[in-house]
Formats: sequence, structure tokens, C-alpha cells
Amino acid sequence: MKRFLPLMFLFFLPHLLLAGVTGKIAGIITDATTGEPLPGVNVILKGTSMGAASDMQGYYVILNIPPGTYTLEASFVGYKNVVVNEVVVNVDLTTRIDIKMEETTLETSEAITVIASRPMIRKDEVSTRHFVSSQDMELQPITSFKEAAQFQPGVVGTHFRGGRAGEVLVLIDGIPVRDPAGTYSGSFGGFTSDVPKLGIEQMEVSLGGFSAEYGNVQSGILNLALKEGSKDFSGRLRFSAKPGFGATTSFTEHGYRFKLLQPLENYYEGSITGPLYKNKISFSASAQIIDQNQGFYPNENSYKQNYQGKLTFKFSPNLKLSVGTVINRNEWDNFYFPASKYGPGPNYQKDTYYKGVRSGTDTLEVYRYVFDKNLYGKIETKNESGLFDSTAYNVVKTYYMAGMQEYLWHNKQASNLFYLTWTHSLSAKTFYEIRLNSFYSNYHYATRDIEDRDGDGDRNEDLEWDISKPGPHPIYREREDNFWWLRGDDPGYRDQKSWTQTLKADLVSQINSNHLLKGGVQLDYHTTKVENISWTLGVGIYRYDVWTQNSLDFGAYIQDKIEYQGIIGLVGLRFDAFDPNGLYDDIYYPADYANPFITVGPDGIPILQNPKKASIKYQFSPRIGISHPITEKSILHFTYGHYFQRPDGYFLYRNHYLQSLTKVGNYVGNPDLSPEKTVAYEIGVEQQIGNDYKITLTGYYKDITNLMNYYKYVARSVGDRELNVYMNADYGNSKGFEVTFSRRMGKFFGGNLNYTYSIAKGRSSSASGGANSWNSVKRMNYLSFDQTHTVNAILNFRTPEDFGTLIGSFHPFGNWMVSMLFKYGSGLPYSSYGTDRINDKRMPATHNLDLKLMKELRFSARYGMRLFVDVFNVYDRHNVRFIGDNQYYELGDPNDPTIKGDPSVIWREADGSYVRTPLAYSPGRYIRLGFELFF
Repeated sequence: MKRFLPLMFLFFLPHLLLAGVTGKIAGIITDATTGEPLPGVNVILKGTSMGAASDMQGYYVILNIPPGTYTLEASFVGYKNVVVNEVVVNVDLTTRIDIKMEETTLETSEAITVIASRPMIRKDEVSTRHFVSSQDMELQPITSFKEAAQFQPGVVGTHFRGGRAGEVLVLIDGIPVRDPAGTYSGSFGGFTSDVPKLGIEQMEVSLGGFSAEYGNVQSGILNLALKEGSKDFSGRLRFSAKPGFGATTSFTEHGYRFKLLQPLENYYEGSITGPLYKNKISFSASAQIIDQNQGFYPNENSYKQNYQGKLTFKFSPNLKLSVGTVINRNEWDNFYFPASKYGPGPNYQKDTYYKGVRSGTDTLEVYRYVFDKNLYGKIETKNESGLFDSTAYNVVKTYYMAGMQEYLWHNKQASNLFYLTWTHSLSAKTFYEIRLNSFYSNYHYATRDIEDRDGDGDRNEDLEWDISKPGPHPIYREREDNFWWLRGDDPGYRDQKSWTQTLKADLVSQINSNHLLKGGVQLDYHTTKVENISWTLGVGIYRYDVWTQNSLDFGAYIQDKIEYQGIIGLVGLRFDAFDPNGLYDDIYYPADYANPFITVGPDGIPILQNPKKASIKYQFSPRIGISHPITEKSILHFTYGHYFQRPDGYFLYRNHYLQSLTKVGNYVGNPDLSPEKTVAYEIGVEQQIGNDYKITLTGYYKDITNLMNYYKYVARSVGDRELNVYMNADYGNSKGFEVTFSRRMGKFFGGNLNYTYSIAKGRSSSASGGANSWNSVKRMNYLSFDQTHTVNAILNFRTPEDFGTLIGSFHPFGNWMVSMLFKYGSGLPYSSYGTDRINDKRMPATHNLDLKLMKELRFSARYGMRLFVDVFNVYDRHNVRFIGDNQYYELGDPNDPTIKGDPSVIWREADGSYVRTPLAYSPGRYIRLGFELFF
């Protein structure tokens, strides 16, 4: 691969492609009287250096336009100028503006000004895409762009159209941002960064039918186009807070034996944009800080910081350089309901199986492996290959309510993204871009030494894995052995660092009015360093996962956007490859995990039996999309595509050296994993009703293969130790349809209502399901995120500035805005008690309403302020998030039948009282008050 990648790069270099964060404007210019095309008409976007001239057929096109709203002006000798206001440009789409020009006379030479029509039907949209503008995000009661994405049809939390949580790709200004280790941290597929809401110009949410320009993704794309510097200074400064009011929550109604304080959170947000030097250099910057003193649950303190900045240099109308950064810093504590106490109990370090069901009430005897004959009704057996056919034990944990909760895992997460984009327009219809970027991500957790138990005077260091002095330190640190705290002081430590360097080269050319060609290459170099110590069993006895590895990804694609009067097509081919060996030493794995090694080398690393080298994996992926405009107000579209996603480093390299193996519970990465694959189909129809309404119906089907899971082996050559090895051992599929009814924002109101019907099935819901353990029968089950019915509603109301009675120079009823977000979800699956069935029952349905009320006060045309209040969970509903103990939930207790149906019960103490977890319910109602200054 080290020789193969440069050859591929040189081969595909002539076919470069843009990863779209811009759109285009195109149209035909004709004589208003004769209808004849007008060649040579000059068309410009006012306030920018972008423009074009019409050809002999009157056709013009302006490429590479950042999303936003523009004013277009057409001028031609002997004709009146035409000014078109409110021209909206979206990412990757064509805004069609046809212009009819009138001949001028001596008497009438003034320009003709028109408002661009905004058709709700985008004829060149060949797949399901939703656009959320900066204005939308400002109006809605949300904190992050991620929340806005979750109100789109087909989205359930971080799952897009029935896919797993790690199958979503986030792009920032066209740059994929993903931690290559992936599963250890982050959301939306290893997205460990964040972007201030005020720094986003537009977000594109794609749920299927991705064009060939997008790789390493299976289920969804969030494409963020950040704001660019403007010709005039403008900015916003916003502060909001969730006041505590000194009240307790209604969780005390459920008998938790303690009171939860209302959260106290402060939000600081700001943005500024403007010129630095004439029209040559401009900038934009934004920031968001969230300081949470107390979360809705105890011990959820957090401090989050997100910063973004961009400099744009316009050396000439044809040359542009953009330099940007996104910086993220987070710290937070975890709420740990199972409590902590001095210990350990006498049986804690035993690794044998205990007979009987939940024997004993000593709360210090935790993490006991207990045989439960009612769990799945199976008996543990081993076959000749060393695999477990079924597993009949369960980990039973006891709980102690009055424990010390100060000793919690303290989490730190940081990321830095730096990028450079060079854009060169070779002609009015052809340009190329070169992007360089570097992304760093760090995730760290440990227990803090807040009591200075080691006596070194430092109360901010880690407790379990203490670095005694600055400078270099051994990677295997000694655990403090004088104290042992269970739960709330878990003996765990993790430090993960990842680096990604990316080179992208892109070319776009409008060959003629019917064909827009794109082509491009991308090369990613990843390095990940992981130090993970977990499940300490005693002094000097612990399980560790320590590795440093680099890898290479390569992608190339070519695509043609074909636009004719009656049909629009998007046809492309993508090539993806990844090399788990990286640039240095090749990586090997045992040919037989039931007999991986016999001896250990002098460096402490096992010497593998019959080692095999990890191989390069690649795939060609065809992508086809077709849009057929049936009428001016209706279209039919269809897409088909193959999609490729490389395994996360977590699955490739986790403890692949096979060190520190304990009797059970060893998870081992597999560097020879194949990519996960999805084949997806989509068909949809859109119909505009009148000028302001639209209804959309879309059906989809996804077939997902090579999903991650693990096989359980018994390594007989190393003392019958259990190895859980990640394999391409799972399969899933999802199907459904989405209906959206939308109303564009008019004078007073707008919004949309969407409904999704979905069925998501597979063998396991995640990579931790165990492909050959108790659910070894190859049957399809409802996945844990299968939400059959989902309803989202976004309703926005506003009053014009001059609405209502005029009092002096003030309209008290003008510029009021109300936004409501409603979400309903049918119950998620869970497994019934005492059977071998999986996800055969459903939790109660959930629904929630959030509201924002805002009043805008203007001091002048440029300056003003906004006062707002956000109300979350308006009717204070406690939605069920999970079932604490399905036995109590389904059967209750003979001593107390009233607990039947209570999802929060997790344990019954010896005195007959019940331990409940408030995490089983969603947070209740809370309020956020704020104000904003803008100029």
C-alpha cells in the first residue's frame, strides 16, 4: 500500500471533485418581447466579486457560491438593468434564475427590480435532503445544530434511517471531522468536535442517496457551511441562563430518598463578522460557552467551550484563500447512581462463577458472576472449536444509596481543527480547490484526587493512576493501594489521542448547460494513541489496552450532474481504500484465536502462532440519482447507491497484542476487518400546493452487511482464557417511509410536520451484542433504536415590525416570535423477562414540547436587542428512557404489587425498600431566560 497509494493519487488527480459546501446560480436570459436569447449579458452578485456572462444561447452560470441570500444584477447595452433580490443559494443545488430584459428608451432607463421566486420544489434534488438555515436555528429552542438535525424525518436520536449511531458523518466547510478511534468518544460517528450555533450559515441534513463525493459514511451526513466574512461589520452577543429558583424536582415523588436540585446553567454566545482590508480580507468568528453548575441529575457539572474563526483572502476575482479553525474544550462529571463505599468485600477478587440467584445482601460484594437459571433458560456449553454456544451467566451488581458520590469519573475532551482552502477559478465555468487540514482529538477520564489521598499537595490530579512528577513517565503506572472505593470511584483510567491529516484536491467544470462534471481525490493519514486501564481486580492486577497505530485512507470519485428539461441525473463512481498497516511496521493477527500464542517475548508481548498480515481493503461504489419534474410543481426522484465505511480503530486495534489477559471479559481488536457496507434504495415524490405548501412522500430500503460484532473464543493455549474478538459478524436492514407537510414562512407563520414509519431489524443493535453468545441463532430482531412511529412538528409564528397599535414610535405587538418543537415517538423495544426473546416488547411512547418566545426591539436599522424565554418539556412529562429491571417492571414483587410497571426500580434491599434510578426518566420542565444584542 505504501507504493500503491501515490500511484492512485497520480492516476485520479486529473479527475478532481468538490466536496460540496457551495451552490450555483444558472439560467437563460432572453429578450422580453421576442423571446430570443441574449448573448454577452453581464450578470453579477452585488457585494461580491462573482459573476458571469451569458453565452450564445443566453445561458449563464455562476459557480462556487457560498450558501446564503444574494442580490443578482443583469446589465446589457440597450436594455434596462434587471435587479433580482432575495436569491437563495443552497449547498450542492442549482438556483434557477431566468431573466427577461426590456429594451431601454430615452424616456425610461431605470432598472427593473424583482423579487426572486422561491419554488418549494428543487428540481435537481435527486435524494432526501433537508436544509436548516442560521435563521431557523436562531428562532428554535435549541442549543446545538445536532438538536436541529434530530427534528428531521427519519432521525431517532443519533440513528439515521435505522442505522447504528456511528454511521453519520459530520463535515465542517466540506472537511470530514471524525475521530479515527471512533467508538471511544464522540457522537454522530466519532464527531468529537462542536461548532458554535452562531457560526453556522446553513446545515444540510442528508439521509440517503449520497452522491459520489461523500465517502466513509453509511446512514447520514450533516454538512455545515460556516459563515464567511461580510463587507460590513455585524455581530451578536447573547446570554441566557437556566435559573435554579431554589426548588426541588418532582423526582422526590418516586421515592428516591434524596432531593435533586434544579439545574443552574449559564450560556454565553457571540459572533462577529466583517472586513479587515477593503474587499480583499474579511473574517468571521463565533464562540459558545456553557457553564453548568448542576445538571438535572446530581454530579453532572460541566464546562463546555466551542470557538470558531475564519479568514478569507480574495487576491483577485479568480483567487481565494480561506484559513479556518474550530476549537473545542469540554469537562464534565458523570452521574453515577450505584453508590460508593469502602471495600472491597471478601469475594470481590474471585473470578469463579457463583451458583444461586442474587445470594447475599452485602453491598460490598459487587460484580459477582452469578448463574441465573431464569435469565435465558440455557446452560453454558463449549464446542470443540473453543467457542461458547451460549452464555448463561449475568453480572449482578448491588447498590448502596448512602455512598460518597464525590469520587466520580471526571471527563475531559478537547479537539482542534485547522484547515486551509485554496480556490482558483480557471474560467467562468471551471475552478479547482485544494484543501489541507489537521484534526486533533483527545479524550481523557479518571477519578480525581480531591482529598489529596497520596499527600503530594495536588488535588487536581488523577486518583487511580497518579503521575508523581512532571516529565516522562512509565506507561504502566502503579495503582494507589491504600483505599478502594466501589462505584463513584471506579478503578479506571483512559487517555486517547488521535491525529488526522487530510489532503483533498477538487475540480468542477460546467462543460455546457447540460453537464456539470466533478472529480476529486482525498488522502487521510490517521494516528491514534490509546492508554486504557480498566476493571482493576486488585493491587497490580488490572486489564489494560495500550496501543499506538497509524492507518491510511484513500478516496477518489468522478461524477456528472446531467440537467435537461424533463430529467436531471446524478451519476457517479467512487473508489475507497484503507490500509490498517499505515506507513510503518505491518500489523499481524493470529490465524486461530482459539490458539493465538504459546510463548511471550522478552518485551512482554506474546509471540503469535501462525501470524497473518492485515490486508488492504477497497471497494468501488456506484451512485445513481434521477429526478423527473412531472410538472412545474411536482417531481419524482429515485436513488441507488453502494456505501463504504471503514472500521473504527477501536475494533481494529483494541488490545491486539493480547496482553494482560484475565479469565473472562477480554475484548480484542481485529486488524483484518473488512469495511461495513450498505446498499440503499430510495424513491420519492414532491408536490407543491399553491405557492406556500408542499407535501413530500419518500420510501427507502437499506441492506447493511459486514457490521461489527464479536465472536467469543476460548484460548486453550493460554489457560482457557476468554477472548471476545471483533468480526464482520452482523447484518441488518431497515425500511420505511417518510411524509412531510411544510409551509414556507409567510407573513405570520410557517413550519413543517413530518411523520416516519420505520422498521429496523438486525441480529444485534451494536457491536457488543455477541455474535455467537446467547443470541447465536441467526434470527432478525427489532433493534433497540427501532422506533416504528415518529412525529416531529416545527411551528414558527411572528408578527411584522409594524403590527398592531402604534404607541408613540413603538409597536408593542410587532416583532414577536414564537417557535414550538414537538416530538412523538412510539415505544422503543426491550427484552422480556425470563425468555430468550430479544426486543420483543415495547416501552411506553414518548412525547415532548419545547417552546421559545422572543421579542425583538430595534434601536435603529442596524442596532437592536432580543429578549427571549425557552421552555423545555412544557407539560413536565417524565418520559421513560429505559427499563431498570425488567423482572420488577413486568412481574412486580409479591411483597409490593404497586411497583409493577415502574421502570426506575433496580433493586430490593434486605429491609424491603427499593432502590430506584432517576435516570429511567427524562428531565422534567425547565426554563431558560436570555437576551441578545445585535448590530
